[in-house]
Amino acid sequence: MASDDRGALLYAYRPIPANPMTVAVLLLVLVVTFVIGPIAAGPEALWPLGGLCFVPLGLVLGAIAVFKPSPTFVFEEGIEISLPWWRRLAGGRRYYRWSEIRDVYPRSYEVAGSFLSPFASSAGTLVHTGLGLETNDGGRLLVRFTPGSIRTFRSESQGYVEAMAVIRDRFARRGEPMVTTAKRFSNEQVLEMQAHAREPLVPIAGVFLAFFLPPSIVAAVLVTLSAAGFGLTPAVLIIALALALVPPAASMARTLRQSERRNEILSELAKYQEHLREGAGAAGSQP
Repeated sequence: MASDDRGALLYAYRPIPANPMTVAVLLLVLVVTFVIGPIAAGPEALWPLGGLCFVPLGLVLGAIAVFKPSPTFVFEEGIEISLPWWRRLAGGRRYYRWSEIRDVYPRSYEVAGSFLSPFASSAGTLVHTGLGLETNDGGRLLVRFTPGSIRTFRSESQGYVEAMAVIRDRFARRGEPMVTTAKRFSNEQVLEMQAHAREPLVPIAGVFLAFFLPPSIVAAVLVTLSAAGFGLTPAVLIIALALALVPPAASMARTLRQSERRNEILSELAKYQEHLREGAGAAGSQP
């Protein structure tokens, strides 16, 4: 198959419509809406509240539709990257010629929303490998290959392995380098970076504290305000809930920052290793 001046189609990858974290949220909302809601609120005539109980479900389904990714196509002369529906609607660019790209290498990323689970994020179980693309003008692109089941989570999914093999073969056939701007690291630097990448993002004790502290905060706020003569008003409840959300929100924000830092380290190492792999392959092919 050929398309315009893109050359032959070498590989096509169709991503899952929603990542496992989104599916988990959808299942949770379904259970709350159609199981827990009728049981807990039905006797008090608080379900379905004229349809308001279905609003969260509608929001989740809407988000799945808006962020549904398009396929990724690898051509002989370029690559058409996957974009969510809203970016395609906004006219986001999808196709890049290989001549516009200076570096192609494995790049680490985490499943969107994984920072909501600091336990899994800290353990590194949600880290995957995608295609990192750097354009000649300094732009950085990421092509994701997220598997559809948490049970099959591993760093390199089948889609990534197949796509990378096709791309490496394409560049090898043409004698073109995939990486041209890799930083060089000494053995000591590589070991130090690997050690940093293996460290937990946040202390497990801190995560436990952040997520088990909110009930105590709510209780303390309500007791304090009640002792001060304030009744159980909506404003009081909002204040209590807002204060209770501070610890988990801070924990998730820190997890996100540390995760981004870890992925940058892993990506720099992978870029350097891809450069070394190419060099070793070129040396081995010489007579």
